[in-house]
Amino acid sequence: MSLDFKYWKWIFLIISILIFNIVALKTRKRLPITVIYSTTFFALCIQQYFDSYASFFFKAWGFFSVDTADFPSLLVKWGIYPAAIVIIINWYPFKSSMTKKFYYIMGWSIFSTAFEWVTMKLGILWHIHWNLLYSFIIYPIIFYLFLILHVKFYQWLIRRESS
Repeated sequence: MSLDFKYWKWIFLIISILIFNIVALKTRKRLPITVIYSTTFFALCIQQYFDSYASFFFKAWGFFSVDTADFPSLLVKWGIYPAAIVIIINWYPFKSSMTKKFYYIMGWSIFSTAFEWVTMKLGILWHIHWNLLYSFIIYPIIFYLFLILHVKFYQWLIRRESS
């Protein structure tokens, strides 16, 4: 019995959620839980802001249906994003060379762009006034600015508060 194409997006989404969350939960935490927690929620707030404007105001990208905010989009935003954030900041080579840091961010950017392409092909994500090249260009900025710099800023705040 073959599965109709419309079911592949749900299978892919559920498997992705499971894999991302298992990896995020099983990975050895190199950062304090307060750093992980604060950075995850900071990034989710920023992501929600950008996704809302992108979807409804600019018609750049969105999940599933155009002009609707629905439960399935929350599966992506709450099922994959937090786990991906935990993995990215936990594995970031903070004490390595700039070259290694650059390759790490670019590796995640390539992976994220490829993942985005698959989700577009399956009908999970749509683009109207956006394309994969824009995503590939913006991912390194997002990962560094809103994740890595937030981790460093939060750690600075903690050090400052304790001195």
